[in-house]
Amino acid sequence: MRVFVTGATGYIGGAVAGALRKHGHEVTALVRPESDDGSLRADGIFIVSGDLGSIPGLRDTIAKHDAIVHTAFSSKDPVESDRKAVEVFASLDAFFLFTSGVWVLGSGKSDEDKKVNPIPMVAWRPAHEQKALANGHGAVVRPGCVYGANQSLLAAWFAAAEQKKPISIVGDGKNRWAMVNLHDLADCYVRIVEQRATGIFHGVDDSRDSLNDVAKAIAPSGTIEHVPADAARQKMGPFVDALILDQDVSSVKTRQVLGWKPSRTFVNSVDEQWREWRTGVSS
Repeated sequence: MRVFVTGATGYIGGAVAGALRKHGHEVTALVRPESDDGSLRADGIFIVSGDLGSIPGLRDTIAKHDAIVHTAFSSKDPVESDRKAVEVFASLDAFFLFTSGVWVLGSGKSDEDKKVNPIPMVAWRPAHEQKALANGHGAVVRPGCVYGANQSLLAAWFAAAEQKKPISIVGDGKNRWAMVNLHDLADCYVRIVEQRATGIFHGVDDSRDSLNDVAKAIAPSGTIEHVPADAARQKMGPFVDALILDQDVSSVKTRQVLGWKPSRTFVNSVDEQWREWRTGVSS
């Protein structure tokens, strides 16, 4: 299958592009000219130079692919640039997989059929989800908070623990994030693409560990520093809304449809996470 991938130099997109190649697919990656694409080329991935603003002009090139996987996020006018890209992708005959996220669900218990209740910083995403689904041959994946490899949201926690410093958590740490390992998530993407599975899918591991439990797994003998949300908001703005979410997100329907079974939770794979993080730091 010929697959066009945006965001392939990023955290999620890179793992997805690599997983697609390992499954024998021909992958084309949209890469900004200033980005390092050496590892992609080494994996046999074809490179198209551009960014999300280039998508309309690349329509004919993209149309030659069987599937499109959109994981990119632009730091410049992100909502408008994403909307234009999604409209182009959704207008083509190719299978289209759009990356959203669990933050569109808000706090509380959720499954794939629950009505969205997005926090303000992602309030634009549900409309883009609907654009991706409208043509009848598209899908939406909502990854949880992703961990693994060189880490993302949790990178600062590993760095603090390595330096014997307190791990800083916004809020009381009793809340739960919907989480997923990067490698398991990439497998979810591959399954959706290969099965051309339409609809909404939740890329989460269904674990229920609190942030305090996650921090203790990283540093069993370490200390935790709880930062009041109002104080954190002065520096971090609306991102704090995401950090204090308490989510119980189900992926039962996703597992049933795709035959997907995440092989890790954070707490049961913490040794693996430490190895991968240290490898990333030293490389």
